[in-house]
Amino acid sequence: MRIPAEANRFAAQSLVSRLGQSREGLPPTTDKEWLLLLLITCLAGVLRTVQLTARGLNLDEGFSVFLAQTSGANFVGLIWRSELNMALYYALLRVWVHFGHSELVIRLFSVLLATATVPAVYFLGKRLFDGRTGLIAGLLLAVHPFHFALAQTARSYALVILMVCLASLFFLRGLSCPSAGNWTGYAFFAAVAVYSHFFALLVIVAHVASLAFLPRRSVPWKWLLMAWSLLAVLLLPVAVFLVGHRDAANVAWVGALSFEQAKYVLYSLTLSKSRWFAYAAAWAMAAWYTFRRRAGQSAWPFWFTASWLVVPPTITIAGSLLQPMLVERYLAICIPAAVLSAAGGIARVAQRRLIVGGGLLLLILFYSVSNIRFYIRQAGFDENWREATAFVMAGAHSGGEVVIVEGLPRLVFDYYRQASATTVPDLVIVGTADAPLPNPAPENVWFVGSMRLKPNWEDEAHRFRELHRQDYCSVASEPVTGPIKVWQFRRCDPGSGTP
Repeated sequence: MRIPAEANRFAAQSLVSRLGQSREGLPPTTDKEWLLLLLITCLAGVLRTVQLTARGLNLDEGFSVFLAQTSGANFVGLIWRSELNMALYYALLRVWVHFGHSELVIRLFSVLLATATVPAVYFLGKRLFDGRTGLIAGLLLAVHPFHFALAQTARSYALVILMVCLASLFFLRGLSCPSAGNWTGYAFFAAVAVYSHFFALLVIVAHVASLAFLPRRSVPWKWLLMAWSLLAVLLLPVAVFLVGHRDAANVAWVGALSFEQAKYVLYSLTLSKSRWFAYAAAWAMAAWYTFRRRAGQSAWPFWFTASWLVVPPTITIAGSLLQPMLVERYLAICIPAAVLSAAGGIARVAQRRLIVGGGLLLLILFYSVSNIRFYIRQAGFDENWREATAFVMAGAHSGGEVVIVEGLPRLVFDYYRQASATTVPDLVIVGTADAPLPNPAPENVWFVGSMRLKPNWEDEAHRFRELHRQDYCSVASEPVTGPIKVWQFRRCDPGSGTP
C-alpha cells in the first residue's frame, strides 16, 4: 500500500531526530546505558590484551617498527616515496614508541585504538536507531573476531576503523544539524581516515551513495559542497602522490580475483565458514523490518549502513578486474557497518519476539568468542621470527655470518637481534649466497628464510653449500616449527674432509 504524501513529509521531517543530534538534542544517555557502555568497552579492551605477545612480530609489523625508529629524514623520504598510505599511523607510532619498544608496548597502541572504537560505534547506533541498538552494536564489535585480530597487530587497521567511525558520526551530525563545526569535523576526520589507509576513500564514496536514499529536502547541499571542497584540499597531497607514484598502492602481490578472496572478505566481516549465516540472518531481519516500516518511519538509517557495508567491497571487486586488490584486511573499514546492520536487525526483532532476537544475539556472541579462542590457540598464524632469531643468536659467535633476504625479513631479524640479551660482535649480515665470505672465513654461516615469502630460499642455502663444499661440511636445521627456517653451515675440522 502506498504511504500518503503527508506521511512521506512527516518521515522527512522526523529524519533529523532519527539521525541523532538534532537542534533539540538527542534523548540523553541514561546512567544504565553509560554503565553498560563502560562494561562493554572494558570487555573489549581486556579481551584484546589476551595473549597479546604470544606471537612474534610479522613482516609488516617489523616494517612499522622500523619506520617508528628510523631517523626523521629517512622517515619523511620513505613516506613520500612509497609509504603515504598509513602515514598517520607511522607518525603516531613514532611518538608512541617513546613509551617503549617492546612487542607489548608497540601493539598496545592498536589495542587502545580498537577499544576506543566501541563507544564510537555505540554513538553511531544511537544516532541511527536508538541506545539499545548502539549497545548491541558495541557488544558485537567488542567480540568481533577479525577486529580482535587487527587490534593485536602493529598496523594501521585499528586506526582507520576508528577514524571512519568518527567521520561517519560527523556526517550524521552534519545531516541532522548542519553547521560549520559539524561539516568541518567531517572533512577533517574523513581526511585523517584516508591518511590512515587509502581504502577509507571507499567509505566516503559510501557516504555519498547513501544520500540517494535520503529525501532531497533533508540534504544540506550547501554544507556538503563546503565539506567536500575542504576535504579535496586536505587530500591534495594524496592525489599528487598517487599521480606521481602509479605503483604506490603496493598491491602487486595480490592474487587474481577469485571466489576464495570474496569468501574470506565475507568471513572477515562476519564469522568463519557457515557461521556467517548468523550475521546474514540479522541483516535480513533489519531489511525486513525496514521495508515493513510504518508511516512516519524512515528507512534511511538502514540504507546508510547498507551502503557502508556493500559499496566498498563492490568497488574493490570491480577494480580487481583491472588490478587485483581484494584483501580482507583492507576492507576492515566495513566492520562497523556489519555490526551496526546486525544490531539493527536484532534490536528490531527483539521488540516483537524477544526470544528470537535474544537467541540470535547469543548465537553470534558464542560463535564470535569461539572464533577468537581458535585464533588465540592457532600457532600457525605465527611467523616465528622471534624464535628463529633467538636460535641464531644463541649459537652465533663473533665474526659469524647470517644470510637473509634484504627488506622486510632483515628488518624483523634486526629488531629481535637488537632486543636479544645475547650480543654477538662483528656479526656479518648479507643478502645473498653469492656474497664473498669475510676474511678470515666464519666458523658458522646461517641462512634465515621465510618459506611463505621466498619458498625457494632452501635452494639458495644448498647452493651456498655447493659453492663451499671444501670448507663447510655440516648442516643443521632449526628445530622450531613454522614458516621461518634456519640452516646452519659449520666449517669442517682440519682433515675431516667432506662428509
